[in-house]
Amino acid sequence: MPFPSPLIAMLVALGSPQGLEDGAGVPHADAAQDGRRAPVSRQVRIERRVILRISPQPGNTRRDPLAQLPPRAAAPRLVERPHGKCLDASEIVGVSDRGSRLVMYLRDRQIITAELEKACSPRDFYLGFYVERSDDGKLCVDRDRLMSRAGARCRISKFNRLVTSSRDR
Repeated sequence: MPFPSPLIAMLVALGSPQGLEDGAGVPHADAAQDGRRAPVSRQVRIERRVILRISPQPGNTRRDPLAQLPPRAAAPRLVERPHGKCLDASEIVGVSDRGSRLVMYLRDRQIITAELEKACSPRDFYLGFYVERSDDGKLCVDRDRLMSRAGARCRISKFNRLVTSSRDR
C-alpha cells in the first residue's frame, strides 16, 4: 500500500515518534497534517567579526616615552596639538594611561593622547583595550567604543598628538 505523502513515508522509515502511530504501526493522518503546518527549518548564520587587541607598551618605553632618545642637556618639552577625528587602528602598537588621558604609541613613533568620555577613567585601560574593527579600519572620535579587560566600555571624545614645543621656557 503506497503512503499518502513523502512525510509519512519518512516517518515510517525513521520510526515514528511515540503517539504518531496507531496500534498497528501505521501513522495517524493528523501527524502528516501537523508536519505540513509547522515546518522546522534550521538556519546557520555566520558572521565575520574582528576584534583588535591593543596591549600596553612594553618596558621602559611605556614608563617614559623619551627613554629611547639620546641624553641631552634638557629633555624636550612636549605639548598637545589637535590630531583629527580618526586614526588607523592597525598603526597602534601600545597604550598606557597618563593621568586623565590614554596615551597611544603608533608604529611611526607618533604619540597620540585620547580623552575619554566623562564617565570613563583611563586607568581602566592600563592593561590595554579591545576595539571592534570597523569597515574603514579606523578608530574614530564619538564612533568606536573601547573595551577594557576589566569590562569598562568607553568612547573617545578627542585625539591630540604629542609634539616637541617650538619654544622652550
